[in-house]
Amino acid sequence: MTSLKPEINPKNTEIEDQRTEGMSEDIQDTTLYRRRWYVLAVYCLYTFSQAGVWNTWGPIAESCKRAFGWDDTIIALLPNWGSDRVYSGGMVNLLEHGHTRTANIAAFLNALGGPVAMGAPPVLSAAWFPPNQRTTSTAIATISNYAGFAASFLIGPLFDSLAPKGQTNMSDSESVTLSSIDNHTVTLIQNTSDANNQGSQEITRIRHDVMLVMYGECGWCVLVMLLILFYFPSKPPTPPSKTASEGRIEIVSGLKQLMRSKMFLLISVIYGLPLGIVGLWGSVMSVTLEPHGVSEAQAGWIGFYSILAGCFGALFMARISDMFSKHMKQILILLFCLAFLCFLWFNLILIGIIPSSIAQIYISVITGTLWINATVPLLFEMACENTYPIAEGLTTVVLTTWLNVVGLIFLGVQMIPKIGTSWESWSILASISVCIPILCLMGDNYNRLKIDENFEKKTTPVQ
Repeated sequence: MTSLKPEINPKNTEIEDQRTEGMSEDIQDTTLYRRRWYVLAVYCLYTFSQAGVWNTWGPIAESCKRAFGWDDTIIALLPNWGSDRVYSGGMVNLLEHGHTRTANIAAFLNALGGPVAMGAPPVLSAAWFPPNQRTTSTAIATISNYAGFAASFLIGPLFDSLAPKGQTNMSDSESVTLSSIDNHTVTLIQNTSDANNQGSQEITRIRHDVMLVMYGECGWCVLVMLLILFYFPSKPPTPPSKTASEGRIEIVSGLKQLMRSKMFLLISVIYGLPLGIVGLWGSVMSVTLEPHGVSEAQAGWIGFYSILAGCFGALFMARISDMFSKHMKQILILLFCLAFLCFLWFNLILIGIIPSSIAQIYISVITGTLWINATVPLLFEMACENTYPIAEGLTTVVLTTWLNVVGLIFLGVQMIPKIGTSWESWSILASISVCIPILCLMGDNYNRLKIDENFEKKTTPVQ
């Protein structure tokens, strides 16, 4: 195994000095390693892959209905498992027979990696990055998960070419033939046979292309696994900040404190409620928008651009938060207000108060998702700041568990027979409206940042 040993750069041995009152003098210097960007990049590939595999089926829901005989209940169940390893899911997907069973097994195995893929960014940031880069690092890791989610939406437009074009309409053909049955009985039999053959060929072609996607996912996930095995340390030899060098509260005690922390419980509601609903709604967007004349390909592009916009929004707002520290609460209020307006616009389009157009659906969903996803790194860091010295990993795992519970309930409701889909977009709006007053009334603490700001830092950049 290759070992990356630190090499001190003599040209730039000190980044920043800040005097500290009351700090012990025996505390070791902090060190920044350039390899932190490699570690971040490998983690980003992992979380990208987990999200992409998780959202495999939603963007091609209509094609899978034709090819495998699935219905909306099965399509909704598959991402419900997202509530061990990514490559395991890809490997099981390669089983070509028993499609429904193996798809669910693969979804379950992939879901086991969900807590690490969604909850580890603040842990990695605290272990490898200095205070003025933590939120940005968390944002990069977080948006990689959303980038994988967005990339999966490209599958839908690729499958759009499989939709039957110019296929004979059977009801019209039969009515014309029966009106002249004495002369055209043979024609009816031949048309029926041709239509059956065409349908069989269509199913074969869709199944073939689905298998190509499965092989591609498997190869990609194996590559990511090899990178992780090659070099992926949990922390650097020397910490990047004062708080990174300090111990954390043990898990059981930390969990009890989290459950008793009013601030953390409020942040859990703000994080899990809207993001759990919006994220899971995106995975079945093609089914939701179908009654409104939005094709599978169009829904795929809406999902892709929505998540892509959210990635840029999260990165931009995280950098703003790092530059203007201790203003997370104000930034979050602004983001949720903008998201509320966008999804209100979207719902008014769907019920016909605002004249409907595909352009307005595109813009309202994309901008609404942008503002919602931009809150993720800020909420992660806010939770870790408020709960310090509880371990960041424990804090974020509980947060993502709450998100998965919300998602489980949301998709579980979808499985109720004849429930429809019109309620889904209103649930997004309701969840956002709950968060805004909570944010306005809650406090804002920066326990971890205060310690780091008061610590005299001698940071040595190394490779």
